Amino acid sequence: MINIIKYGTAVLTSHGAADSLSSGAVDEAILQAHAHIIDNHDGDVLVVSSGAMGMAQTMVDADAINADVVTRKRLLAEIGQPRLFATWQEGFTRKQVLQKLVTYADLQRPTMAATMRAALDHGFVMICNFNDGVDDSELRADEGHQFGDNDHLAAEMALTCTQFSRPVRLIVNTSADGFVSADNGAVVPELRADQLSEAFIDRHTGHISTGGTGGMASKLHNIKAALSGGVSEAWIINGRTPAALTAILAGGHAGTRITRSDD
Repeated sequence: MINIIKYGTAVLTSHGAADSLSSGAVDEAILQAHAHIIDNHDGDVLVVSSGAMGMAQTMVDADAINADVVTRKRLLAEIGQPRLFATWQEGFTRKQVLQKLVTYADLQRPTMAATMRAALDHGFVMICNFNDGVDDSELRADEGHQFGDNDHLAAEMALTCTQFSRPVRLIVNTSADGFVSADNGAVVPELRADQLSEAFIDRHTGHISTGGTGGMASKLHNIKAALSGGVSEAWIINGRTPAALTAILAGGHAGTRITRSDD
């Protein structure tokens, strides 16, 4: 089983003001707790991690950068990315980790899939993030896209892994305990991809976490696309509770499991 594990901004950072450029400093204790879990898991893992701008918050004064908002975001992402990767790296003692910054154009290149396959075959953990300094489409939350804080990137990486003749599981860490029903406020333990119609998603979602660009709607849209393209299953779990990830990797249940329509 290949596990694609995605971390959004709201999971890895302490929350700041709603109008700030990012949601605050990265919570390194949470990040390294997840790194430790992945380091001790015997299966294949590829990580998609947001949080570069959150790292930059403790390094520079974002308001002092004299540029338009998107340019400042690009610059903050490039400032924070080396430290973000270093923090992930510090949490590993058993497995080798490597950094990969990706644009959507990269995912169409055969060299990208070949590198991913080689990393997984050797037990290496690839820490991926969107290359915001080159392609700012993930930063333009005001343009109505469905990319959403690396949600789309994680789905695309999972779809790429379906080429490797192994089942693929997409695990999306959020700041909620799973997918929460608007009908009763309870976490829904199981869903099927065919339940994720536009009407269903619209009725049950809408909130975007402070500092993020996705929200639950983005996650559900991208999970549905991943499952339709051959990913075996997807999970939405609370990344602020690392034990949830431990449970999933051990074959247990936490949060919401979403299966393909034909399962």
